[in-house]
Amino acid sequence: GSYIYEEFMPTGGTDVKVYTVGPGYAHAEARKSPVVDGVVMRNPDGKEVRYPVLLTPMEKQMARDVCNAFRQMVCGFDLLRCDGRSYVCDVNGWSFVKNSYKYYDDAACIMRKIFLDAKAPHLSSTIPPTLPWKSKAPEGLTRQGSGIIGTFGQSEELRCVVVVIRHGDRTPKQKVKLKVTEEKLLNLMLKYNGGKPRAETKLKSAVQLQDLLDATRQLVPPTRSGQESDSDAEDLEHIEKLRQVKAVLEEGGHFSGIYRKVQLKPLKWIKVPEHNGDGEEDRPIEALMILKYGGVLTHAGRKQAEELGRFFRNNIYPGEGTGLLRLHSTYRHDLKIYSSDEGRVQMSAAAFAKGLLDLEGQLTPILVSLVSKDSSMLDGLEDASIEMDEAKV
Repeated sequence: GSYIYEEFMPTGGTDVKVYTVGPGYAHAEARKSPVVDGVVMRNPDGKEVRYPVLLTPMEKQMARDVCNAFRQMVCGFDLLRCDGRSYVCDVNGWSFVKNSYKYYDDAACIMRKIFLDAKAPHLSSTIPPTLPWKSKAPEGLTRQGSGIIGTFGQSEELRCVVVVIRHGDRTPKQKVKLKVTEEKLLNLMLKYNGGKPRAETKLKSAVQLQDLLDATRQLVPPTRSGQESDSDAEDLEHIEKLRQVKAVLEEGGHFSGIYRKVQLKPLKWIKVPEHNGDGEEDRPIEALMILKYGGVLTHAGRKQAEELGRFFRNNIYPGEGTGLLRLHSTYRHDLKIYSSDEGRVQMSAAAFAKGLLDLEGQLTPILVSLVSKDSSMLDGLEDASIEMDEAKV
């Protein structure tokens, strides 16, 4: 036989399903690709599990182009995301979202408008832009198109909402500080800071923390000797702190990675010959180890974030909570959610997104698919230092 070979495209194990209703509306969902392990994930009712996903402006333009090119208002197609780009891999044609009442309401409203535009344009102008039984403009304001006309006749339109939110309630944060001179720990610091003797190192990933745990296990005696004296009190305190570090790292049996982190800051150096014999280089002989743990988002904190997202959905945009969801599926909407790399902040962002977009299910897939992690958000902003100092007064 004949075969056509295509280059394999790594997509992170997910497919994106897009459903258009006209060129200005696109609903998107993601699913675990069966090519990963041949298994289609299904819920207890036997239906395929879908995850929330946000389309980029370019992907919304692709949805618009597919709809227009195939001349099919109701059209489903598949997207693959690979190396920062998106590809249309399959156009299914007539296709509806499963089990989404909001989508059915939107599709009915849009299709009714399309039919009236074609057959009874004199009636089309009387159809409100949102579903009539869910349109509720604020007092003193009336809707007209995508804008809002106030009492004095001036047309205004909400163009952008920028929100900065603190994480929800958390458990107490804990910290262990100790000075280390052990070669295993100093070598670990050099391993993860690129071999720079004066640079500090942050260990947070599961691999990094496992390396630290392995080194700590070799340094901590398996049992206490029972020999104590005033002369070695400082050494005993040091070993107890190492034992505490070991206990914290071993907690839970595995590394979730987002609630524990370790900083290693070099304190003292000596001059040693370079490897090639040309001159000398610095070599750290002492470092400060700071283990931070705790600060886990509580159940109450998750509820706070989710309820805040629900409040925004119901109050920030007219339409009794469905207005923002409807806008979210249109060509014009571009929602972005950013989080620092702290675990409690990431989970707060996921819970907020769950309430804002009326999502169901666990927070982990929401976190993975909707929240962009940016560790630099915790760094100081030099350009805004004066304003930040004034705000603290």
